[in-house]
Amino acid sequence: MTAYTIENPRASLSLFKAHKVCVVCGGPARCFHYDAFTCSGCKTFFRRSLVDGKRYVCSKDENCPIDNSDRHFCKYCRLAKCLAVGMNTNAIQLEDEGARRRMHAQFSKTRTAVDYEGKTIQIVAPNLMIVENMCDKLVDKLLYFENRCDRIRFSTFDPLEEGLQHKDIQYFLSTASWFGDLNKLQRPTNWPIKLTRPPLSFEEIAYNLPYSTKHWFLLDMILSIEFAKMLGGFQIIPYEDQKEIVKSSVSTNRLFTEAFFSFENNSDSLIFPDGIKPLYLLQNVITDLQVDVFKKSSNPLSDTGCPRKNTFFAKPLSIFKQPKPNIRFSCNSKNPNISSESSEILRVARQKYTDVLLRLCQNHYGDVEGAVRFGNLIGLIQSMTNYGEKFAKPPLEFTKDLYDEK
Repeated sequence: MTAYTIENPRASLSLFKAHKVCVVCGGPARCFHYDAFTCSGCKTFFRRSLVDGKRYVCSKDENCPIDNSDRHFCKYCRLAKCLAVGMNTNAIQLEDEGARRRMHAQFSKTRTAVDYEGKTIQIVAPNLMIVENMCDKLVDKLLYFENRCDRIRFSTFDPLEEGLQHKDIQYFLSTASWFGDLNKLQRPTNWPIKLTRPPLSFEEIAYNLPYSTKHWFLLDMILSIEFAKMLGGFQIIPYEDQKEIVKSSVSTNRLFTEAFFSFENNSDSLIFPDGIKPLYLLQNVITDLQVDVFKKSSNPLSDTGCPRKNTFFAKPLSIFKQPKPNIRFSCNSKNPNISSESSEILRVARQKYTDVLLRLCQNHYGDVEGAVRFGNLIGLIQSMTNYGEKFAKPPLEFTKDLYDEK
């Protein structure tokens, strides 16, 4: 007898991905309904059964097969199968809290059903909050990581004063606190900075920079590495593979940081926390590529229209991608520069984040609209990857160690 519990919510996911079928009846499925990939029919049946308080009786021995080839299902066993594969009663929204509690209590007893292979499976009453707690904890962790990086970004910490332009990837991957004591970082008092005129050349920007307290491109690339170091899946990957992963994601995630901040501040182009806009700095030496990156890179954010917490997933998904040459965004591809073990770690980590992101979108918007929003967010990552590749190496030479170690 196979026991199914909510502690293994991926049971339905693996079946969907392997067969692209409803995990209840075996029919075609397109969306994630109540924490399981199911067809619309089983979704509607599950909701009606619980909301209406249906009481079904099996005319046989309570182990009827649920098979799409015969749509005359035993309702008792069909509902038992819905619970067995992990459909979550707590995901059904009811305004009446008393009705919700009665609905949950109705299905608290252990039951049995029959799986696709005819084996008897035991239905164990799930802890209805475990999946929600898992999602909330992951969002909270990402929020903590973002806030930690923001404390450095919005402080007087200057990477040039610390000589970080001379460091390589190994230094940032192996050094725990390159920024010093986080609690001692100070907030600037001279922001926003007012410029009297734009610089006349790249050299003036790079080496005679009276305009800003720090070099933002350099700092944001370093913070992208710091963010990756905090992710659980990344921490267990060998150093040489970490280096390859960082090289493939640092430009994209640097741009994510800058575009998110600019979007939240309603800026028409990239803007830094000190009020400086790269397009203004570069207006005397501007190129079409720079206009494309600095002005258009935040546009995809406004197109997604998703809550801010959902966009937190963009950075880890960018880090855990596994691109091949000329195949930029395929979660099934393998990076030839990293080991097969690391590729598998990336795959598992990416799957965790995509599963939770899809669930958050569908909980917030509903099944169909949520799936659309999820697709938009995945498209956002692709767009940012394209922008990052266009402008992967800033014109300032002392950032090259983040890409090409000597």
